[in-house]
Amino acid sequence: MTEGIQIVDGVQLFPDLEAVLVMDSSVDFRADYDFEPLVYGPYRVAPWGEDNLLPNHLLEKIGKNDIVSANLKFNRDVCFGLGPKLVRATARDSRGNIREWAAVEDGPEFEFFERNDIPLYVLQQLTDMIYFYNAFPEISFNRTKNQVETIKHREAVFSRWSIMNSRGQINFHYYCGDWDEATKKDIICTRVLDEYDTLTDLQKYAATKQRLIYPAYMPSPGRPYYSRPEWYSIFNSGWYDHSCMVPQLKKAILKNQLGVKYIIYISPKYFEDICKKEGIDMHDRKKVQDRIDKEKKAFSDFLSGERNANKTIMALKELMPSANGTVEHKWIEIVPIANDLKGGEYIDDTESTANIICYAMGVHSALIGATPGKNSSTIGGSNARELYMMKQALMKPVVDRTMRPLKIIKNYNKWDKDIYITIPEYIFTTLDQNKSGKQESTNTNV
Repeated sequence: MTEGIQIVDGVQLFPDLEAVLVMDSSVDFRADYDFEPLVYGPYRVAPWGEDNLLPNHLLEKIGKNDIVSANLKFNRDVCFGLGPKLVRATARDSRGNIREWAAVEDGPEFEFFERNDIPLYVLQQLTDMIYFYNAFPEISFNRTKNQVETIKHREAVFSRWSIMNSRGQINFHYYCGDWDEATKKDIICTRVLDEYDTLTDLQKYAATKQRLIYPAYMPSPGRPYYSRPEWYSIFNSGWYDHSCMVPQLKKAILKNQLGVKYIIYISPKYFEDICKKEGIDMHDRKKVQDRIDKEKKAFSDFLSGERNANKTIMALKELMPSANGTVEHKWIEIVPIANDLKGGEYIDDTESTANIICYAMGVHSALIGATPGKNSSTIGGSNARELYMMKQALMKPVVDRTMRPLKIIKNYNKWDKDIYITIPEYIFTTLDQNKSGKQESTNTNV
């Protein structure tokens, strides 16, 4: 049997069979409390994913898909707007709302803003919030402990929480550059602030702690440790795999001048069942991979050669509950397909997949470029402007959660009440109102 050509995660092309083997590569999104805690000496870590590397797997997947990558960048850039600015309110209306403001360019607030490079800090935090719905800002005091001196970004990929105590509180944050090979000495342990009474905690730990972590996150039902963005559904639904597979499949087929007669779909439960019956430990990656390779050869032998024509294969399936009753989930499915490739076969599939992924990620495809496919079209300027403004409004919760630590620092450091850190946005308008077609908003965040 010719060695399979890797197309994308879980998808291989077998030229001698003129077949594609597809194994479900969805990330394991089981609830956090389904996993056993990881123990590193005195540290009891709540794993992020089955192997504690879920963020790493997600980054790898994101980097392989141009639609997902572009959507994430768009969502982050919408939140970032024109970037954080330090301003002072100079005029208010009768209701106390800010009518005019001016940039602040001196004083302790300005020194804090410049020393910590707040625009970069906010961009880093927004990136983790958009990607993971979790961010881990680190707050440090000055020598006299009466002021917060620095705020730093701690990457979510390297961050983990401790196991909750008996009162449901997470008390410690663990940071490690390589969780796959981590030992006790590789982990940095930091106290976690109470998200609901943060000022009291800052005062409480100022004398004893140099660094503290504030838990910034977007709410995610049923996830007590690590939040889960709604758009992760594209991994479980299969649309991510489909989006990655189409261009790579066409490239492999055209490069090898081959048609494809079969697509073989295999559920991971199929191999779990085999390993269980044969006593293979699912944590032993080498033995599991050897068994998978053996099964691939069995499929190759089954599909190749005239002597196997008209033979049947027995495949397991199970009934899964759904809103309308039950649906069949097949453990193995072999689908014959036409092999008269001419170069434009999957254009419609690409278009549909791109639209579904954009829908899941809350991005109108026309705002970041033409929709892939034969029916690509653009929208009028007025519609685009309204869609963009709606998107800005819908992203406000993410901006609010990201800016929350800075608001706490403002209160702790007793900044002037008229000084704010704001993220102004472009408000696109018509040319008769503004010759440039845009003007700057004056909304404040901190």
